[in-house]
Amino acid sequence: MFTIFNLKTNSLVNYFTVKRGLKMTTQGTIKVNAKELNLDLTLLGGQSFRWEKQVSNGECEWRGVAFGAYWILKQDEQRLFYKVHTGVSSENRNKEFYNKMLQRYLRLDFDLSAQVKQWRKSHPHFDKLAPHMKAVRVLDQEPLENVISFICSQNNHIKRISTMIQWLCMNYGEKIGNFQSSDVYSFPNLDSFVKAQNELESRLRAAKFGYRAKFIAQSVAKINEFGGMAWFEQLRSLPYQEARQELVKLPGIGFKVADCICLMSLGHLESVPIDTHIFKIAQSVYIPRLAGVKAVTPKIYEEIAVHFREVYGPFAGWTQAVLFCSELQQFQSDNDKEPLSPTKKKRCK
Repeated sequence: MFTIFNLKTNSLVNYFTVKRGLKMTTQGTIKVNAKELNLDLTLLGGQSFRWEKQVSNGECEWRGVAFGAYWILKQDEQRLFYKVHTGVSSENRNKEFYNKMLQRYLRLDFDLSAQVKQWRKSHPHFDKLAPHMKAVRVLDQEPLENVISFICSQNNHIKRISTMIQWLCMNYGEKIGNFQSSDVYSFPNLDSFVKAQNELESRLRAAKFGYRAKFIAQSVAKINEFGGMAWFEQLRSLPYQEARQELVKLPGIGFKVADCICLMSLGHLESVPIDTHIFKIAQSVYIPRLAGVKAVTPKIYEEIAVHFREVYGPFAGWTQAVLFCSELQQFQSDNDKEPLSPTKKKRCK
């Protein structure tokens, strides 16, 4: 079974029963201005690790897995085009279903243009950012995948993280189909991890997950103990600070990773993850008196996060995502650089 949030009720339900070898394809178009959706920034900027950019017939494509389906995205100035491949049995979902799913994943209901106008007034630094930087969107991802992905991300780089996630999907996920001569798998559901609990840590260590193997195995056990996927639904309904406090009960999850999960999976858009990039921006721009500080202590972490919320308001986590991408070298030029990605790809002309 594959579990995601109900698009209407925000409750967790099983949408797909995935069977190997059976593929179904749906395609559609969503109206969205390219100035409000930069797919490079959004999909390749470190939020998710299952997307890559390619060229097909001279056009840019973004290919990846989300919600147990394989997506191919393209866009022009006014529209987002998609093809979605699913290994479903029984039900053939219609285009409206996948439209809503993609709109939710990219948070296309969020009026980014209006917020950008407000953020530009909130601080002059935001106003100076290049226009394409402001089109990053905060993804609304599956929380289990988000938790495990960010455990893998600790002291790691994108290529290695992507390789680890791919290993998990191949060994514990369900096959969606074969694309470009490669088998593609969904992210494992909680049940598949729980069933493998006795061997999970040892297999992860053998696959060179290192100390993360213990954190993943123990976190899976804790999530199951706390109530499984229903626990994540409860965290969405809690106030942000309470949700974060619950997440740090998971082994290997500190405040930074908990803030990433709150922001990218639980709808707490006021959550501001503070990593080294944001710390440097805070020192140089937002809180200059921190210029001599060498390390991010818990006190400093909270001070920076609170300051961002005071400056940018209830969606401060979204501005953090914009500022984070603005610090990444591959996104700093005029959008014709090749983004950092798991594998080498052709350049989009």
